[in-house]
Amino acid sequence: MSFDWSEEWVEAFTVILLLIGFIIAIALKNPFLSYVLIFLAGMLAARGYYLRRKNEPILPFVLLILGFLLGYILGAFSGNRMLTFLFFAVGFFVSYYLHVKKIITIFKSKGYVK
Repeated sequence: MSFDWSEEWVEAFTVILLLIGFIIAIALKNPFLSYVLIFLAGMLAARGYYLRRKNEPILPFVLLILGFLLGYILGAFSGNRMLTFLFFAVGFFVSYYLHVKKIITIFKSKGYVK
């Protein structure tokens, strides 16, 4: 029984991100800092989603996001788990909206580096 990285890399990194999210959530004892961090994680996840939504298969990236979120929610003992999910969702949708409306831009255009 061997592990084929070219086929199963998503599952491996999802488990790694689940563990990272769990450890970060346990390390943060202050609920306010926990909510701020998960809001920023939601914003970062939306940026990655926006970058990949038309060019690459999106399901692997969604699984990575969900792995981190699940690990973080499972480890969030200091705060309300529903509130943690709500802050992640609000951060995700705010960032995605700002990217769609071009208020926040991506510097990957051809003419950017001269």
